[in-house]
Amino acid sequence: MLKRIRFSLLFGIISVMTQMLFESNYNVSNAAAAVYLKPEREIIVRNSDVRMSDLFFNVAPSDDRIVASAPRVGSKLMFRFRDLETFIKKSKLLWHPPSNRGSRIVTRASRQLHPNVIHDLLEKELGSRILNYEVEIELFNSKKRILVPDGEQIQPTITELHYDDSSRLFKASLVILFRNSEQTKINLTGRTHPLIAMPVLNTHLGSGDIVKPSHITWKNVRVKRTNYNTISSVKELVDKVARRPLIAGRIIRLSDVESLKLVNKGDFVTVQLRNATMSLSTRGISIESGSKNDIIRIKNPRSKKIIEAKVIAPNLTIIQMPQNIITN
Repeated sequence: MLKRIRFSLLFGIISVMTQMLFESNYNVSNAAAAVYLKPEREIIVRNSDVRMSDLFFNVAPSDDRIVASAPRVGSKLMFRFRDLETFIKKSKLLWHPPSNRGSRIVTRASRQLHPNVIHDLLEKELGSRILNYEVEIELFNSKKRILVPDGEQIQPTITELHYDDSSRLFKASLVILFRNSEQTKINLTGRTHPLIAMPVLNTHLGSGDIVKPSHITWKNVRVKRTNYNTISSVKELVDKVARRPLIAGRIIRLSDVESLKLVNKGDFVTVQLRNATMSLSTRGISIESGSKNDIIRIKNPRSKKIIEAKVIAPNLTIIQMPQNIITN
C-alpha cells in the first residue's frame, strides 16, 4: 500500500514537472514570435509593396507577408490601429500593443528629378525636330517638383510637343514610366531662345593683358544678348589688349578690348618706302600712337615735314609707293 502511494506521488510529480516544462517551452516559443510596432510615425518603403516587416520589428521571413500596395510617389497611405490588428490576426503573430490607439503613415522613397533632364530633352527635341537650330528653353512652371522612385533610372518620353513660331512659345506633355508599370504625366509650357556660338575667354584676364588664341573658347549664348558691339569672331579678339578685367565665359564687346600699340607717340620709327622693284628707309618721330595697319603721322626730324605711313610692326611703318613715281 505504501509503495502504491509513493508510486502515485512520484507519477504526479513527474506529470506536474512535464506540464510546467511544456508550458515554459510554449511561452518561450510565443515570446520569440512576438512582434513590436515600429516607433516611426511615418515609415518609408523602397519597394512597390508594403510588408509586415515594414511596420513591425521581429517578423520572421516566413511571416513577412504583403499587406498592401505601396502608395504612389508623392502620396501617403495611412494604416489605423484596426488595420494593424487585422494584419496581425491574418498573420497569426503575437502583438501586445500598449494601447488601442496609434496609426502609421507609409510613404514611397523618392527623389526629385533634376530639372536639367527635362531641359536637355526639350531643347534637343525642339532644336532638332522642329527648329533646326540650337535653342535654350525657359520653363514657366520651373518650380514644379517632379518626384520619381528612389534608385530607379528614369528617362522621360515626350508624347506631345506644340510650338508657335511667332511667339516662340511651346507646350509639351511628358510621360515617365516606372518599373512597376506606374507612370506619371507632366504638362509643361515655356519659351525658346535661339542660340549663337560666340568666342569667349576660358580664363580670367586682367587689364592690359593680351588675348592669345589659347585663351579663347566657344560658347552658345542667346541671340538677344548680342548686338553690333559684340565680338563674334576670333580674328576680332586675338592679340587685342584688355581695356578692363575680362571674366571667363562672358560675352566680350568691342569696347572691352583695344588693339595692341606697335608705335607709341614720340617714338623713333623706321619708315620704309617700297614698290615692286626697290625699298628705301629713313627715320622719323611718330606724332601719334598706332596699332597694326593704322595710318599714323610721322615727322622728319631734319626737314620737319610730316608724312603718313601704315604701321606694320613694332616701330616700323611703310609707305607703299606706286611704280610710276620711281620710274618717272
